[in-house]
Amino acid sequence: MKFFSFLATLMLMVSCASTNLNSRKLSSVEKDLTGHYLGVADYKSPRKGPNKAAIRIYFHPTEGEPGKYTAVLVEYVDLLKMAPSYIISNKIPFLARRFGFLNSISRNISAYEVNPGQKENTFELWPLSVVGDQIVAKKEGEPRILTLDESEGLKNVMEGATISSVKQGEPKEIFFPKKDDKKRNGIQYGTAKLAYEKAKLDSTWRKQYLRGPYLSQYGKKDDVVLNLGKNEDGDTASFVINEKYGKGNPKKRERVFTSPLSAFLKGEFKAIEPRDGMFLLQSTESDEKTASIVQGRIGLFIDVFDASKSLGQDVVEVAFINPEDPEDFLMYYEHPDNGEGEEKKKEE
Repeated sequence: MKFFSFLATLMLMVSCASTNLNSRKLSSVEKDLTGHYLGVADYKSPRKGPNKAAIRIYFHPTEGEPGKYTAVLVEYVDLLKMAPSYIISNKIPFLARRFGFLNSISRNISAYEVNPGQKENTFELWPLSVVGDQIVAKKEGEPRILTLDESEGLKNVMEGATISSVKQGEPKEIFFPKKDDKKRNGIQYGTAKLAYEKAKLDSTWRKQYLRGPYLSQYGKKDDVVLNLGKNEDGDTASFVINEKYGKGNPKKRERVFTSPLSAFLKGEFKAIEPRDGMFLLQSTESDEKTASIVQGRIGLFIDVFDASKSLGQDVVEVAFINPEDPEDFLMYYEHPDNGEGEEKKKEE
């Protein structure tokens, strides 16, 4: 009799354990954020540019640390204003020479260390900073908080999620639209979503150091201003002044670039990778002004509009961001004929 009582108790315990396992919600550590997601930056107040801007956030998991990630947050420029330049630079280069090539695709770029939050279904976003030859989380003040939606049947882990703000100038809230949340997503989000779906575009944060020539503007093939390479000591970066365009009116030259600071950079740098997919440049032979502009920035290889699979177009942007000011970044555009650094690899 005791045996049957023990057996019944054991079966009940197993049944309860199974029920709890199936019904319990996953913890923050168990939820996988890996990937990239389109969202809305809601500024909720008048400003220069759309109050509801389209953004994209990229998450890379931290190796050996479950639940931890490195994230890059990119806010798009006004896509309605950008579209003509993108099309002309891509399809009608002779018109682009007259009216101008594309040189602005992102309004601001920031990078974070992402850790599980103190509350369930939350993560803390701590801004990254550069200290010497390291990229570290700046854990001063309060972090931005990513809060996941707990509903069932979501399309992805970020659907319905929100990200708070902690600094002046940041959007009051970043949210990732959910079908029934009754929020107004804005025309920028709708335009981005439609463009990516109809053109079958992707958006990728590349972890590799992609060697090859980089241009001042998207598609302007004869204006190489940065060469990324490799020597016996490792990866290198060489900023050059294009003699064809680097003379004449300095202000006119500055307007060519994403940032006017890029106009007259010249010098040699060594590249190191303190964090996976994040690079720092250290001067080996450059003037003081160039070194002061370039060093201390985090280098990222991001293909904002990745058409490599749909249209066979492979142009990655390399951005050197200022961790203290997300609107201050240098950006250069990979030569369309370079591929994934293939031409450079063949030479070695």
